[in-house]
Amino acid sequence: MRVVIDEDIPASLTPRFRIGGHTVNHVEDIGLKGKHNGVLLAAISGSADILVTGDTNLGHQQDLKKFDLAVILVRPSRLVVDQIVPLIPDVIAAFTTAKRHAVTTIGKRKVPRPKLKPPAPPGSKPAAPPRKPTPKEPASGRG
Repeated sequence: MRVVIDEDIPASLTPRFRIGGHTVNHVEDIGLKGKHNGVLLAAISGSADILVTGDTNLGHQQDLKKFDLAVILVRPSRLVVDQIVPLIPDVIAAFTTAKRHAVTTIGKRKVPRPKLKPPAPPGSKPAAPPRKPTPKEPASGRG
């Protein structure tokens, strides 16, 4: 696979993505650092198979159907070396399964947090459970 690592992934990690004989270059190494996403994607489309990025907006901002490559989004809790490194084996495994024209996410996914009720003030009684509705009695039929 021919892989390009985006600038939000530290260039020092590039060698770690080369396991398995993949050709991996960082955008700094190919003169594309600082390019806007559309320019970057157009420049590597067809010459690279995969873009590895930490940019969560790329898939929303760009029409990936225009570019002949797959995008792998790395989602650690924070985009720092010590949190990216544990995800690298999963990223490399995704090189063979990532679909072109789509984003494959590796790592944390946003999970909605349940809304918690505020704690009751000290010394207050716990709220009574909701009452079950009683079946309506039939109306008396005078007539």
